[in-house]
Amino acid sequence: MNSSKDDDSLTINIHSNSASTNNKSKLKSPFLANHLKNGEILSDNKIPTTTMYAPGTSDPRRVKSCLWSTVIFTINFVSSIAVINLAKWIYVKYHFPNLTLTMLNFFITFILLIICLWIKLFQAIRLPILNMIPVSVAFGGFIAFSNLSLQYNTVGTYQLIKLQVTPTVMIISYLFLNTHYPLPIILSFVPVFTGTLISTYYDLQFNTYGLVCALLSVMFTAIYQILVEYYQKKYNCDSLQLLFYQAPLSGLLMLLVVPYFEPIHNLDKFFSQEILFLIVLCGIIAFFVNFSIFWVIGNLSAVAYNMIGHSKTLLIIVIGSLIFHEPLNHRQVFGICFTMIGVFMYSYFKYIKKTGTKYSSERT
Repeated sequence: MNSSKDDDSLTINIHSNSASTNNKSKLKSPFLANHLKNGEILSDNKIPTTTMYAPGTSDPRRVKSCLWSTVIFTINFVSSIAVINLAKWIYVKYHFPNLTLTMLNFFITFILLIICLWIKLFQAIRLPILNMIPVSVAFGGFIAFSNLSLQYNTVGTYQLIKLQVTPTVMIISYLFLNTHYPLPIILSFVPVFTGTLISTYYDLQFNTYGLVCALLSVMFTAIYQILVEYYQKKYNCDSLQLLFYQAPLSGLLMLLVVPYFEPIHNLDKFFSQEILFLIVLCGIIAFFVNFSIFWVIGNLSAVAYNMIGHSKTLLIIVIGSLIFHEPLNHRQVFGICFTMIGVFMYSYFKYIKKTGTKYSSERT
């Protein structure tokens, strides 16, 4: 997949990076920048209030802002849930080769980015291609192992293990970048890890190979997120400009790897209209996950974004359980609930830390 933050990041996404969801990217797109400047896409705390309107009338800029926020929220919410379940469906029903699907999604993303560039949704910049190889390798590993985890694990286990990306990023940052975190934030991951361990242990469809793929996915995703943050600061670029280089490079690297792991001589049996349609649809939805994250991160508050992510996590688990007949026993449900308590604690402490820092800086 091709992004998330996400959490969500996918998945085929993804997102996600999409993956630098902890930092707001500097907008390089003339189209997006003009819309932001004109107040067409604004978060709640950015809406101007200097103009007075008569009782019973609405500020058109506020209305337009709400409409944009609703559209962006809906695209991100629906596409993030849809891409995971659609990819799982392609694996389960059609047994389509995993790495091949990942590679095709990279190329579909690149084609759609070219279209976005053509209609000036973002502005391309020159980046050294050789320097893009490390982040492209991390991106390919993140998506490939995420898809393998999705294929061999239940949706619930896949989604819960993805939540370990944030503490993994924190550990890597502490060990190699000497980054320190407040104790409440560190402690919030105790229920996250414990709940995930309980739910995974009591998973009726537990798969050792799937667990290894999931853990490798977490490691690659964490490395990818750190690299994306580093590259964006170093080259002063946003996530779409970086993705414009990542997607084709990751696709070409996958093209070199796929023949050694998947039989390409049997691909002709998948050339039916139905399968090809689902593959293209999966790639398009994965692209929208990445693209909507770019807007959501820049225009919604951190709390709003986190709440979107938490609600998506629960819905993905429930919908996946229903679609793919993956029953959840009471121990798994307890593990999921315990994990989500930790996730909400983390979001709360992050919000307190952010608002406290902002308040202190305003006083000084």
